[in-house]
Formats: sequence, C-alpha cells, structure tokens
Amino acid sequence: MAPNDPRLPGGGGYPIDVYTPTAAAAARGADNYVTAETDFGPAETNFWHGVDTTLNARTPYGLTLQVGTSTGHATIDTCGSVVNIDNPDRRNCRVVDPFETTLRGSVSYMVPKVKVLISSALRSQPAIQLTANLNVPNPVVQSLLGRLPPGGLATGTTTVALLDATHRVYASTRRNQVDMRFAKVFHFGRRRADIGVDLLNTNDPTAYESEYSYTAANGGTWFNPTTILGPRFMRFNFTLNY
Repeated sequence: MAPNDPRLPGGGGYPIDVYTPTAAAAARGADNYVTAETDFGPAETNFWHGVDTTLNARTPYGLTLQVGTSTGHATIDTCGSVVNIDNPDRRNCRVVDPFETTLRGSVSYMVPKVKVLISSALRSQPAIQLTANLNVPNPVVQSLLGRLPPGGLATGTTTVALLDATHRVYASTRRNQVDMRFAKVFHFGRRRADIGVDLLNTNDPTAYESEYSYTAANGGTWFNPTTILGPRFMRFNFTLNY
C-alpha cells in the first residue's frame, strides 16, 4: 500500500501491484527469440497530438519579434503485447500524458539616435512530473510475498515506484524564465562594439528528490528541489564584431 500522504494522488493509501520472478525463474539464462510483436497481441500505439506555431515579425522601425507555442500530448500503449511477453505488470503499459503547453518568445528593439539595444527572451514550460521511489525493507516484502525477491538480502530493501501512469504528481508551478539585455552600441568604421548588461530573473527548480523515505515522516526529503534552473543575477558583457 502506498503511504498516506496528502501530496500523493488521492491522499495515498492506494494498492500497488509488484511482480517479481521466483528464484528458479530468475536463475534461468536468456533464450532470445526474435519475431514480430504482433505474434503476441496488437502492435503498440505511439502517437502525439498537438499543434506547433511560430510567428516571426520584423518591422521597419527596428523591432524584431518571435513568438512560438507547442501544445499537445502523447499516448503510448503497449498493453496488447508487452504484458504477454515481458512482465504482467500493467501499471505503465498505457501512458496518456495530459495536454501541455510550452510558450517561447523573443523581442529586440534598437532605440534610434542613442543606439541602445533592448532585447528579451521568454520561456514558459509545464510543471515537472515527479517520481517517488519507496525503499521497502525486505523483511516487509518477505512477509507479503512469502519469500525474498531474487538476489535480495534480509537486511536489504526493494525499490517500489509509488507513482505511475495512473497516479501522477506534478510540481506546483510552471517554469517561467524572462531574460533581459540592455546594450549600448558603438560603431568604429566597419567594426561594432556592444557594452551591456544581462538580467536573468528565475530560480525555478529543475529536479526534485525522488526517494520517498520508508521510515521518516512525510517521506523525508521527498519533493524537495535538488537543482534550480539559474539564480537571479546580473551579468556585464562586452562584444566586439569585426
């Protein structure tokens, strides 16, 4: 049973089926036989439905604009054959992702007379889908299974995935990044120099702790960010074109 946790789908407490071979089956060597997938059932379904759009504009007033979006979702279904060949576990044999939208854009403008270049880049991405792995002590596994898993030690653990295609958890917010640049442009004959400053204003997490502690309260450090995209900072730069 998944732990009771309001952050898990439905507050947790749902059953998880885990399949593991017997010791005799695990000891058998590989006996490869290559044939068509359809010999064991319908071929897998794998497709993506969505729309990609990009708009580019360049005005005679020095304004350049680019905006794009990608909206869609993917579906992968191997339930008709894979469960008959490899593993009877159906948890992730059909994966239907929700519709997600990514926005991206950039704009630049050269202020006339003063020759100051102002530009910006925008990216907005969907929230990250999380993983949660519960390391169950093997004595607990043995009490449920009646034996240890193949190769397992009585003092070891067995990793069980708490989340799957049906039970999903996402980070609470989208990842939004807006970068700005201001640069003074100087011309020296055929040469050009830009002296400017870049402003980057995001520190959104890009990865989260995936281990859900079996003993610590609320899964321990699960769901804590482990890496961030890039902290807010200011950067000065000098560019010379010749």
